[in-house]
Amino acid sequence: MTESLYQHMQQLLPGQELPPAAALAPFLETRSVAKDEVLLEEGMPCERIYFVNTGCLYLYYTDRDKKEVIHFALENWWLTDYKTFATTAPAVYALAALEAGEISSMSRRQYEAVQAQYPLLGVYFNKIHERAYGAALLKQKTYATLSKADFYGYFRRTYPAVLQRIPPGIFASYMGVTPEALLALEANFVS
Repeated sequence: MTESLYQHMQQLLPGQELPPAAALAPFLETRSVAKDEVLLEEGMPCERIYFVNTGCLYLYYTDRDKKEVIHFALENWWLTDYKTFATTAPAVYALAALEAGEISSMSRRQYEAVQAQYPLLGVYFNKIHERAYGAALLKQKTYATLSKADFYGYFRRTYPAVLQRIPPGIFASYMGVTPEALLALEANFVS
């Protein structure tokens, strides 16, 4: 168990007595990931959930041989194909590393076992899923109600550090615009 993950649990469960990190360690696998490493391919069984210790992951699907990016996970975020993780069904989305970094992960079996053994972890994961769902809904509303220029401005003002870490082509996909359209939005934002 990494220190960053344990601190994240403490942060989301303030005042709660967590199991010792050593007791939770057998439920997790931690490893380095390379930039562009694919952790989950569309159509493969979705068997793991990932915590970002360092680096950045992203979730996407492929449409007409083009990546359509729908979500990012930076440090202290969990990410998986939530649509299929519960059943280990074939993944609807793919998941890859945008940057080299370090991740911790759990298989579905480990995820269920840790919550059965330590029910407080069920509260922790519920908080994680509430935050993820809330973020997805906010993106949906923001994306639906703002023009592309306003959405770009909102994202740039709200998440400037994130935007610096995302390559333009990947961010253009996330916004649903071409790389050329993103360049024009950037130029208009600066002027």
